[in-house]
Amino acid sequence: MNRIQKSMLGAFIGASSAGMWLVVDLLLPEPIGDYLLFAIMGVVHMVIGWQIARLLGKKKESPSPEVERLKTSDI
Repeated sequence: MNRIQKSMLGAFIGASSAGMWLVVDLLLPEPIGDYLLFAIMGVVHMVIGWQIARLLGKKKESPSPEVERLKTSDI
């Protein structure tokens, strides 16, 4: 996937998620809906951040393939 395709995919995901939050805001009743939406957005973004951090942590913790060390007695 080249850089332009990745940026277009990111823009599409961002626009669709913003549109989803807007639709949820319009569907919820006014006084309580804003507080409920804010709480739901906080939980969703917290889970997304946790998953990204976990994914990046796995990449950093992945052990490099161990190279066998030859001893002089093995030669």
